[in-house]
This record gives sequence, C-alpha cells and structure tokens, in this order.
Amino acid sequence: MRSCDECPGSVKCSSVHLYPILVRVYGLYASGTRDKFDILFSLSDEDEAALEQCNAQVSRDCWTKSALLAIGELVGQLVTEGRAMDEVEQGLYDTIRTARDAFAHFPWHMEELVEQSADLYAYIHEQCPDPQLCEHITKRSFMKACKEIAYAH
Repeated sequence: MRSCDECPGSVKCSSVHLYPILVRVYGLYASGTRDKFDILFSLSDEDEAALEQCNAQVSRDCWTKSALLAIGELVGQLVTEGRAMDEVEQGLYDTIRTARDAFAHFPWHMEELVEQSADLYAYIHEQCPDPQLCEHITKRSFMKACKEIAYAH
C-alpha cells in the first residue's frame, strides 16, 4: 500500500500506529456508537494520546493507509470466523460499508479504497493464518465490493 512521501517506514510509520485505533473506532461504530464525540470519548487514554501525537504530522496519505490497514484486518477477521460462503460475501460488503461510514470523520481518501483494492486484497491474503480460508473471498468479488461501496455514497 502507498505511504506518504516522507514515510519513515516500518514501525515508525504513523499509519501503523493509527490503524489499531481505527479498528476500535469500527468496533464502537458497529456496536451502535455513531456520534463522533461519543466515539472519541470512548477511546482509551492511550488512543487519545496517539491521536494527539500523530495529528500534526499525519498526512492524508497516512490516514488512507491506516484506514486500508484497518479494513484489511477487519476483513481478515471476518474470513477466519468460519462462516458459510454466502455469509462471508455478505459480511465482506457489510464490513467495508461499515468501515466507510465509521471512518467518515477521518481525513482519508475514499477513492483509494478502489485504487488500492488489489494491494489491500494481497495484504489480506498475506495476513491470513490459513490461506484456504481466505480463498472464500475472490479478488474479483473483493475489488467489486470496494468499488460499489466507495462510489455508492
């Protein structure tokens, strides 16, 4: 996935530190906490400190990478839950759609969900503990879901 032009890489990359926070934001949003201030106040002190520390130096590209990493992790979790194929495909759409909505208040490039969908798909497969489980989601269906969801809003 793309990084900003000044990316220090590895564990120093802001997106590496921000994406776990976005995963928690997703969890709060998916469980019914929809107000951005309620979500912010529900985050831990460590999350708030990380957001404050990174906020001044994080570019929109960093936010985009962190959002895509979070989506990759969430889709990876979906695949490893052992659902039936039709449930996995519907879960894929639901997960990406919910992530799109949950991350709406963060400065990321929504269109990159489509532009980098092939890289995101590869990332999901790299992170998957059992490659056979990840075969439930084809590259074509994943890219199609990203495109439909990104351009539907």
